[in-house]
Amino acid sequence: MTTNQVSPESDCAQQALALLPTLRKWVTARVNRAGADACLSLRQYAALHGIRQGASSPGELARLWQVTPAVITGIIDRLERRDLVRREPDPDDRRRLRLALTDSGLAASAHVERALTDELAAQLAQSTPQELAELGRALDLLQRTFAALEERTAQRDELCGGGDLPTWDDDGAFENDITVKDRSGTR
Repeated sequence: MTTNQVSPESDCAQQALALLPTLRKWVTARVNRAGADACLSLRQYAALHGIRQGASSPGELARLWQVTPAVITGIIDRLERRDLVRREPDPDDRRRLRLALTDSGLAASAHVERALTDELAAQLAQSTPQELAELGRALDLLQRTFAALEERTAQRDELCGGGDLPTWDDDGAFENDITVKDRSGTR
């Protein structure tokens, strides 16, 4: 193989990574549109979704997102004030509180997820059955690949003691989802 040729694996990896900015832009815009009725930002929807998927504490969400717990606590506090999330006693540990969605939080999360799914499904409906089957196989492969990469990353983090958590820049959030600044006044 010459230096100008790219292996099939590298080509697929580059194509998959090239989709990320487009996917993030679409998801952010669609969540902001679908969440506008409930004034949900992308981060707020992600918190509701994470709780719906089983994350029961701000610490679990912080580890999932790889942000500091303070970032999550601010988001959860705002969701709690809006009666979308509640903190309730953990039945297994009286010292802890766990996160739970209220009926309103569950409805808001489901509404946004349905909007995302419906729009994507409508676009995919233009595909042939063969294309959808190929996409299904490709998505299965991507899920396995990212699961393996995530496991390797987690093992490295354990060996290296973690490291600094990345910051999560503003995702076009609503005004009530403020951006935290550091001591120098930068985002």
